[in-house]
Amino acid sequence: MEQGKYVPLVRLMMVKEKNISYMAESVSTPEKGAELARKILAGADREYCLVLSMDNQQKPLAMEIISIGTVDMAPVNPREVFKHAILANASNIIIIHNHTSGECTPSLSDMELTKRLIEAGEILGIPVVDHIIIGDGYLSFAEKDMLK
Repeated sequence: MEQGKYVPLVRLMMVKEKNISYMAESVSTPEKGAELARKILAGADREYCLVLSMDNQQKPLAMEIISIGTVDMAPVNPREVFKHAILANASNIIIIHNHTSGECTPSLSDMELTKRLIEAGEILGIPVVDHIIIGDGYLSFAEKDMLK
């Protein structure tokens, strides 16, 4: 008699690790997104990439560290970015990463990643509304009209 194969029944859920103090109601400007991310990125000696999932009124639902890299890069896969956004039931997302050099100018790989994430977001119905680079200040792809 042939043994049947089993498929596991699973449940995916997010686990809250801690709360981060944030006084604004919404992330209505890139400056507010940078302010929120600095609470996580302060003193970082490596590149971190974060995804901020938001509702349709730009109110933060959750933030996740999706990659911790080296001093000059953090690998990012769209699957990891949008897994978090889907679990958070996000209407849109902001990608945020730091440059340990302090220089906020996007690299070629930053621009290519942003393009890939925008395309993936369009397919999934979860738009990328900004990509913010934190350094000695910040650079917003949305403010610089670089999201096209």
